[in-house]
Amino acid sequence: MKVYFKNNYSKKVWVAIMRYDSDGCGGEGGNWSTAGWWEIDPGQEKYPFSTTNKYAAYYAEAEDGAIWRGSYGPVYVYDGAFNSCLKIGSSAAITVGMQLIELPSFRWNPLAIHTVNLNT
Repeated sequence: MKVYFKNNYSKKVWVAIMRYDSDGCGGEGGNWSTAGWWEIDPGQEKYPFSTTNKYAAYYAEAEDGAIWRGSYGPVYVYDGAFNSCLKIGSSAAITVGMQLIELPSFRWNPLAIHTVNLNT
């Protein structure tokens, strides 16, 4: 399933994601990959990843300081672009909580699309 993010907010947002990835982040990496940042202008949408897993998560910040977060983590995020694993961090990172995305049962279909709407 392709996962998109649509910015329905009035300001530019940046999105970081966490998705299940036992191949790339197995063992000490915590089985979850993390990546960021996708810059999304108001009304625009971006496609950062695909998955067949039931869950993924995200954290987003808007240019006016609005934040979309949740209780999943802590997740290491960086000021610049990053691609890492859940349990790999450094002193250059900050930790955030991510919001859960529960994907529908047809997530096994590579042509299926799920859109996360970023609203106020």
